[in-house]
Amino acid sequence: MSKRVSRRDFVRGVGAATVGGAIVGGAGGFVVAPATREDTFRSSAGGGGTLRIGGLVPVTGAYSADGQEMRRGQEMAIAEINAGGGVLGSKLELVVADVADIAPEKFINGARKLAQGDRTAALFGGYTSSTQAEFPAIAQIGTPFFHANTLQADVDAVKKAGYTNIFETDPTERWYGPGFLSLAKNWIDSGVWKPKNRTIAVITTTDPYSTSISDSVRKSAKEHGWDISLYEQVTAPLADWGPTLAKIRANPPGLIFHADYITGDLASFTKQFRSSPTPSLLFEQYGPSVPEYLDLTGDAANGVLWSTVIGTIPDERGKAFMKQYREKYGAAAGLSQAGAQYDAVHLWATAVRQVNDPYDFRAVSQAVLGITHRGVSGGYTFVEGEQSARQYPDQTRDAGLGMAHQTYQIQDRKHVLIAPDPYIQGEFQLPPWL
Repeated sequence: MSKRVSRRDFVRGVGAATVGGAIVGGAGGFVVAPATREDTFRSSAGGGGTLRIGGLVPVTGAYSADGQEMRRGQEMAIAEINAGGGVLGSKLELVVADVADIAPEKFINGARKLAQGDRTAALFGGYTSSTQAEFPAIAQIGTPFFHANTLQADVDAVKKAGYTNIFETDPTERWYGPGFLSLAKNWIDSGVWKPKNRTIAVITTTDPYSTSISDSVRKSAKEHGWDISLYEQVTAPLADWGPTLAKIRANPPGLIFHADYITGDLASFTKQFRSSPTPSLLFEQYGPSVPEYLDLTGDAANGVLWSTVIGTIPDERGKAFMKQYREKYGAAAGLSQAGAQYDAVHLWATAVRQVNDPYDFRAVSQAVLGITHRGVSGGYTFVEGEQSARQYPDQTRDAGLGMAHQTYQIQDRKHVLIAPDPYIQGEFQLPPWL
């Protein structure tokens, strides 16, 4: 994973008064314009008024730990922007709709309430529904919607329909499987890890996000020299992993690839696995990024590997954000959604300032495509048509223009970034059970 432009050089070149910064440039266009432009809302913006933005956040339910991170990231960006004078002279105010179990109707009703009832100028969230059923409604409303759902199906739906106000502020999940297997190959080739065998036990849920990641592992396994010894699909949320672990222990694989992303599920699996571990590497995709994971697992988490294509980089800017988060909330930030939402709000605010009208939804969305934003989670540049952020190092070799596909290992109850260069903090270590 090679380096082209260092993150430190990129920061020095950009400069910013806040933790997040942006450069206006590039080109972007619209395929299909949003169906509405909320001209009647303009009286509430500018000249010292209040400008509302909406959060589509799971406040309750199985996803609420992530939801808390999302909301806090949004709040931090708003506080910082307001401290700097707001947007076009208006102070920002967050209005939240609880999307709870992330069912389509929750997103549709929430988006309509926020955009039409509360007259919000933009919508932000970490997730979408699994069916994209809310996309037509959001496209019809026209309000810019920024999510970090990490789902290729979302990108495909946006591209197919030509929606221009829906943005996926991170790369998609299609990078997880091949990316981790490439890392594993490097460890094997260098001799730091000698797997018991070249088999993988894949655990997934019925959620399209998880199955997409799992399918990418199955497709990439052969080319990396692996066989799939188990493909186990479960219904989440799940606390009792006994039946799945019985299958793993009956035929121990060299690698366990767990694609469930619910924090509580993964914590339960980890503790139950560690009670009688197999000689296998344990990879648990994204869920360990949520602070609740370490609280639930304790020392049992040591040695676990996980990745994210959207995460706060532990450089100077990222560390400053993490410090501010702890000071504000008295707790450590997760490594994913808090920074993602913080960056998204700043990115939108930059586009609004360029357009000089928060309710010219078409122009604001077009401006987003022409902005390179340097946030705490990396460099944001969007693929036109797909409306998704680029990934580093596979989609772009420029570390300043893409979001790093980060892989962490939990060591001494701390998340240690072990890939990619130039961001690494430490080296891969054999887990304590190997």
